Amino acid sequence: MTLHLAQQGTTLRLREGRLVLEEGGLVLADFPARKVRRVAVWGNVRLSTPALVFLLRQGVPILFLSLEGFLHGVAGAFPEPDPTHLRAQFAASPLPLARAFVTGKLRSARALLKRYGLEEADRLAAVLEDVAEAASKEALLGAEGQATRVYFAGLERLLGAYGLRGRTRRPPQDPVNAALSYGYAVLLARVQLAVRLAGLHPEVGYLHAEGRRSPALALDLMEEFRVPVVDHVVLRAFRQGLLTPAHGEAREGGVYLNSEGRRVLLGLLEERFLEEATHPLGFRKSYADLIEVQASRLKGAILGRGTYTPFYLRS
Repeated sequence: MTLHLAQQGTTLRLREGRLVLEEGGLVLADFPARKVRRVAVWGNVRLSTPALVFLLRQGVPILFLSLEGFLHGVAGAFPEPDPTHLRAQFAASPLPLARAFVTGKLRSARALLKRYGLEEADRLAAVLEDVAEAASKEALLGAEGQATRVYFAGLERLLGAYGLRGRTRRPPQDPVNAALSYGYAVLLARVQLAVRLAGLHPEVGYLHAEGRRSPALALDLMEEFRVPVVDHVVLRAFRQGLLTPAHGEAREGGVYLNSEGRRVLLGLLEERFLEEATHPLGFRKSYADLIEVQASRLKGAILGRGTYTPFYLRS
């Protein structure tokens, strides 16, 4: 299980084989310690030294995030990238892998829009042809940008009543974009973890620009899961009334989810991670496992052990 610690001012302690969440001496929740696979610490939440040491000894990764979803860092035992693998990461041809990431994202985007009978799905099919024929990374990015505009035009048809007016970020300008940004941050943290567990360097990427403390490779791999995980959940949450514009709060020049909105979205995302989907190669796994599978398969492709097949939703 993934343990999300998001109630501000609380402390996680270890007591008699259980992880106990307390505030001012009052027990708010407790969990069987050995069933926890990962811990996400959101904002001002403390871990006692015994709890922290126990988790580290059990090999449980601990992710430290801001309330807006920025990943400060990860504590835990991770394999250091093998020098041979690191050289292979730098030497790998970027265009085929970048094309795979974009193709996976756009196929899923088209499948989602097609389910709602939107004409933008056909327009995305045309852009996918441009992606397949792109002879350079610049051409690929141009096609991706065009596809993003088409996709969000389709999403506006579905979510315009809730304030969506295209994609805005840093800061988001409406409740839907606030939910998308928060969801992408949650997804990125999980993908970064998978990349590190696979023994890959998260800052050596192929689609996104590399930079110090910029997890380019995790951002690359995340593209395949934006639509099937985050967009799917956010779309369903607003249309079913689980999230509403009232869950957004205006501050610092943007709109962000309030604490209740974050709680709702986190719960829905965790449910989605446990749902199963069929990989294009025919096997079924949960989304949580698929992320790790794709990180492992990406490593194999980088090392020359086969062609990388992106994950995408079937139309």
